[in-house]
Amino acid sequence: MMEILKEEDKGRIVLCNNGSFYVAVGNDAILLNKILNLKLSCMKTGLCKVGFPIEALEKYIGLLIKTGFGFVIYDFNSEKEDLVIALSYKGERFNYETEKNKCFTCEKYKNKKVDKYTRALIKMYEHEEVIREEKILKLEKEEKNKELKDIENKLLKLKGGNKYG
Repeated sequence: MMEILKEEDKGRIVLCNNGSFYVAVGNDAILLNKILNLKLSCMKTGLCKVGFPIEALEKYIGLLIKTGFGFVIYDFNSEKEDLVIALSYKGERFNYETEKNKCFTCEKYKNKKVDKYTRALIKMYEHEEVIREEKILKLEKEEKNKELKDIENKLLKLKGGNKYG
């Protein structure tokens, strides 16, 4: 189910109500572990999850907004068998997923006894992660610069001048 929700909300962190907790899995779980220091649990090899109690929702929403990451929170009503968006925040940063399962790069997985081939795979994923993060930062900077230029041009037009005219 979470995979389908992730597909619907590309780039945003997906949290879903699960009993008395909100949980995130996979890449979202690893990211939330890094940025919010939530405890990471391995459900099985290659699939991690994090969660927090419903009572802490306001606290974690505030922290998530401060990080700038977009998110969607789903509530599930088991009596009605209904899934609805409880809260959505577009954000300015995104959790871009790769086709690779990033659970291999989490600390829980690294601490397991692995063979030399898996260690090589982990190194490759970590290297690709650094390159991907650099590309994302570059894209975010370019978008910010474009936005600032647009604002500058609009201000010039309001003042009656045109910088490029």
